[in-house]
Amino acid sequence: MKRRSLKQHLFWFGAFLVCAALVKPLQDRIEARQEDPGEPDILFFSSPSIVKRMALSYDSLVADLYWMRTIQYYGRRDEADKRPVRYKNLARLLDITTTLDPGLLDAYRTGSSFLAEPDPIGAGQPEEALKLLDKGIREHPQEWRLRHDKGFIYYWHLKDYKAAGDIWKETSALPGAPMWLSPLAAMSLSKGGAIEVAIALWRHQYEESDRETVKENARNHLLSIEVARDIWSLDLLTEKYREETGAYPRSLEEAVRGRKGYRIVDPLGTPYMYNPATGAASLSPDSTVRYLHVPEIYRESLAIDPQ
Repeated sequence: MKRRSLKQHLFWFGAFLVCAALVKPLQDRIEARQEDPGEPDILFFSSPSIVKRMALSYDSLVADLYWMRTIQYYGRRDEADKRPVRYKNLARLLDITTTLDPGLLDAYRTGSSFLAEPDPIGAGQPEEALKLLDKGIREHPQEWRLRHDKGFIYYWHLKDYKAAGDIWKETSALPGAPMWLSPLAAMSLSKGGAIEVAIALWRHQYEESDRETVKENARNHLLSIEVARDIWSLDLLTEKYREETGAYPRSLEEAVRGRKGYRIVDPLGTPYMYNPATGAASLSPDSTVRYLHVPEIYRESLAIDPQ
């Protein structure tokens, strides 16, 4: 009887592997027959509970397959550009993945980053990112990183500094939470919108993430903050020059002559563009910095006052 049970187990395992191997070719064939083959956004099974039943107890293995599919879905920008909604199924794919394997911490953390980032970098769905993290927190109530990420989304994407500070303050009491969480919470609660908090958040994400896409995104945000500081500072400087002389400077070199703390090239070394008719500096199209939007609320704290 035991021998027969083992055979049945091997049979179903083999059948599962065959079915898993056929999923991608089947999807490609169906897409090729669609009226619009360029819209690669089909989700054949959208219910996590149905997928879990179909997994035949191989939940972790199927979760890994769905996680790989989620990463591909997010990472293939050429396909995303063809979809009417770039990342319509991203939240559902992550829900399926974490239902199959609630212990897959990377899916909660990296997935929430994919969801929260605005278009075209991500899905622009911070509320869905919060739902995903709350799901992870229910499964892992002592995992401080999930709560830190939740506060991050409130702070950077939703601009709810009090909610972020409250979450970080609560998180700082968890076992293993780093010492820097408590002062971060205090800064958020007392100085909502402080650029120092934003820089610290992106720096911690860059230093601590194991996934290259997340590290690259954090690096781009840090570089973008530097660019915003440079351009906003130069704008104030050229306006000050106009007030004093009656005209904008002919070049950025002229504007910064004799002044310290100003940079006329971006963080990666490409000179900023300058329009002497308007006094406006801007990032050059030749720049290798991938600029991501920095909220206007940080302008006052970032820009160097020429006075």
